[in-house]
Amino acid sequence: MAGSAGIGGNGGVAGVGGNSGTDGAGGVGGTAALPEEQAVLFVGGFMSQLYEEMSLNLENDMNGALQNAARVLNVHIDLPLNQSIDIAIGDAIADALPRIELPIEPGGYISFYTQMNYFNVKGVAYQNLSDVSESFDTSESVEHNAAAILEFLRSTDKQIIIVSHSKGGLDTLDALLGAPELWGVTVVGWVALQAPFYGSPVADQAPSAINALLLSAVGGNGQSVDDLKTLTRAPYMDANEERIASLTAAIPIISAYSTYEASASVAGFAGTFAGGVFNARLVSDITQIVVDNYWATPLNIPRVISASTTAAITLIRRRAEDALSAAIATIGLMDLTNVYMNNVSGVPNDGLVPKDSTALAGAIHRQMALGDHASPVMDVDPLKNFWTAGARNELTLELVTEVRSLSDSPL
Repeated sequence: MAGSAGIGGNGGVAGVGGNSGTDGAGGVGGTAALPEEQAVLFVGGFMSQLYEEMSLNLENDMNGALQNAARVLNVHIDLPLNQSIDIAIGDAIADALPRIELPIEPGGYISFYTQMNYFNVKGVAYQNLSDVSESFDTSESVEHNAAAILEFLRSTDKQIIIVSHSKGGLDTLDALLGAPELWGVTVVGWVALQAPFYGSPVADQAPSAINALLLSAVGGNGQSVDDLKTLTRAPYMDANEERIASLTAAIPIISAYSTYEASASVAGFAGTFAGGVFNARLVSDITQIVVDNYWATPLNIPRVISASTTAAITLIRRRAEDALSAAIATIGLMDLTNVYMNNVSGVPNDGLVPKDSTALAGAIHRQMALGDHASPVMDVDPLKNFWTAGARNELTLELVTEVRSLSDSPL
């Protein structure tokens, strides 16, 4: 459970309400719906739109492709007297194909999905920039997306509290730095979740030429990854130091981060999987199978071995399916990059962004509950989820409520 954003606590450990904080200020005394004049704007992180597309449509696309391939199937049969016949069985096969079901729950891998549903229930007005902006593209550059954010902000009649995730925080920062006339007027608060303001060592390892080639396939460009590199971000932050100070003095900003240590590896996964299959119960069950077969035909050992093997394989396959689900649930989405950054820099991180990279001068720097880079915005079943959906939803609303309470807005 991620808990509360320092609710009633002494200092800001978001998600550990009641404890003293490591960074930042204390929380607020409760949450409340926003006034009609205000709304939340969700700004997704790098490639979040691609994850959403995959989550919503990949299963349908896969099944559609299988059916289309099957429908053109014909069977050619040669008959006597140089006769032949073609039997079109494609439609029958396509209609009878079992549907492939991907192990993704509704809304899985979609940024802010659970928060949006929660806000609907709570009556909190919000918009997702991906839904209301044709030009915003999470695989595009910071400059491109900053322009899309400004286009929206200049067209809205609401006072906006921005909730951004990951690279969405870089897009938001660049947009706001270029429009001080919006500070405290249109934009009255900002919650930046896991924003790599000073870059990510993971992005540093991605060659620019390969970035451009791969991202062009999904409509983006390589600059979006280059914008995440530490060698890009450090000069940017230095060059904008004074404007950042003015921004953080003008509106309340909470920059929130999480950290964790990968608890599983490939070897650990394999061990968990094997242990879930070949355990004492399985050995006992197979022993009973052999005994039963032996007493059925005690003089036919080859038959005992054959029948017992067939039954044992069926049992192992069934247990392997269950064990695989349990083993996958021990693997975090960011485990490999978490281990990589621990080895490279040895600093606390969420699997993609170091804690120190999220520190924005003048903002409240808030530690969230233990979790990886995905925890504050999405469920990643069947992989390991560090947070529940309820915890994610409550924390988001509490952070929004806190920045609104700190705002100098006249409302």
